[in-house]
Amino acid sequence: MKNFLYLPLILLITFFNSCEDEPISKADPSKVIQVDSELYNLIERAAGKDFENEITCIDFNYAFTLVIYDENMDIFDNQVIQSDIEFSEFLGMLEEGKSISLSYPITSILNNGEHYVINNNDELKEAIDKCIQADTITTCNNILCQSTCIWKVKHLDGPNSEYEGSYFEVNYSGNVGLYFQENAFSGTWVTYFIEDELHLNIFLTGGESVSNDWNFDWKVINFDETQMQIENGTDSFLLTKDCYEPCRKFLFEECETQPGSQRSIFDLESYFECFFPFTGISDPSVITWNYYETYEDMLAETNPITNLMYENIRNPQIIYIRFDDISTGNPRAYVPIILKAINC
Repeated sequence: MKNFLYLPLILLITFFNSCEDEPISKADPSKVIQVDSELYNLIERAAGKDFENEITCIDFNYAFTLVIYDENMDIFDNQVIQSDIEFSEFLGMLEEGKSISLSYPITSILNNGEHYVINNNDELKEAIDKCIQADTITTCNNILCQSTCIWKVKHLDGPNSEYEGSYFEVNYSGNVGLYFQENAFSGTWVTYFIEDELHLNIFLTGGESVSNDWNFDWKVINFDETQMQIENGTDSFLLTKDCYEPCRKFLFEECETQPGSQRSIFDLESYFECFFPFTGISDPSVITWNYYETYEDMLAETNPITNLMYENIRNPQIIYIRFDDISTGNPRAYVPIILKAINC
């Protein structure tokens, strides 16, 4: 992922100079930031709470004073800002036609000791854009990896409507699982920017048709804490967060027993309460269950896994759980889960 220059922009001290005499002449329109301009909206976003977390690489230091100009570039008012909340509310209420003052150059010393200088509105916009891009990627990853939630697929447009109602699960490590028609497919999930476009790169293994349908560089049209819309030029999907307490998971990761071994020990019994919700069965006391290494063994009820402290034989590995009615012995549900050994 591209590394951005992180600026501890001391915005108040550097360009909101509240200790000097206020200007008495008209403002230069090219050196103020007008309400509802693109740069104004970016600053408003940086001052506020976007997706419940702040822009990470711009810090506003309080208190400070803003000079406000009217439509004629004459001084209209001065406003003291005490906090992020006040700044965000002020920017949101300022009338169209007004402008706020900034002083350039804005200077900062980066963590690596280099001097960084912003000379004008265009360079400020570029700096905030980079911060927002980095923050959006972090936010996107965080909201997609909530441990008690999975993402339900809703088909919006295109030929592949059969994925309606399937699920994605994404872990913090970037591993992903797709639960589709009582089968599971593992892979990777990467987000990044290409200029100003947020992209989601999905790569799934284990089924040719599924890979053909999902292994794309998807464009993220919009997202928030509860949903994400993606499209690839052929299909458009809405992924909606589906949360279940205490958990609903089918992708389980454990640390490798030896670095590079691709092997881990998986306590299958400890996962039960997380994958059981996929069965649609409300009461576990009315069923029995067994674990199997292959789909064929599960259907035939042969070669069940007897040691539930299980060491995987491939990485990633999909195993299957069969649920039978305790009274009749008839099958009630099948659930695949993905086991992934990771380097910790």
